[in-house]
Amino acid sequence: MRIAALIAIVLAGCAAPGGELADTRGGWDGATYDEVVLRWGTPARSTKLSDGRDVYTWVSDSVGSRGSSSVGFGVGGGRGGGIGIGTGVMFGSGGGEPVRCERTLVFKDGRVDEQTWQGPTEYCRSFGR
Repeated sequence: MRIAALIAIVLAGCAAPGGELADTRGGWDGATYDEVVLRWGTPARSTKLSDGRDVYTWVSDSVGSRGSSSVGFGVGGGRGGGIGIGTGVMFGSGGGEPVRCERTLVFKDGRVDEQTWQGPTEYCRSFGR
């Protein structure tokens, strides 16, 4: 009885991160290789399993933004065509945190059969179907 409870806890822990992307991954279930390549481009690597299934991995890297700021200043004249002075300063971030989404899809009979996704949920969601 204790072993069954321990197995259930371990499996639940393993399923939690993938559960956040379940809808995104589910959209690709049954897709053909050509459909995936049209959306994501050429895979970064591939292999063939001993059971004949094809495995392809796509890797996407990006840099998250930290936002930007802007400051403006102006002095205007009156209705009679007075003097107008204006200036503005805009500055942005020098970059952000690098993010990566790695998607490994296993194809059986030419269609997506299994998937493994790794990366930040928000970024990986952008690769939905």
